[in-house]
Amino acid sequence: MPSQSKFEGIDFSQLPVERLTPEILNLGQGFRCLRGEFVTYWKQGRIKREADAYICHCWAIRSGDSLAGYITLLADKLQVENPILVEEGVKYNIGS
Repeated sequence: MPSQSKFEGIDFSQLPVERLTPEILNLGQGFRCLRGEFVTYWKQGRIKREADAYICHCWAIRSGDSLAGYITLLADKLQVENPILVEEGVKYNIGS
């Protein structure tokens, strides 16, 4: 008998998409994906580092206590803003 997928029967369109949080970062130790590099990015902390550096935003979809997937939006061109703005939490501006 074939094994059942952990997410079989789940309608992902009904699950909330959540902004990356420390709680979500703790999920995903058993995360698997057809594209292995996405697993590596998550497990080795690349997504967290890029989010902490303000060069990407990440949203996750979870089912119960399991990471089902994540979505990232990565900036491709950044410019440092005025140092005064850095102190206010504005670190980068997407250049034209």
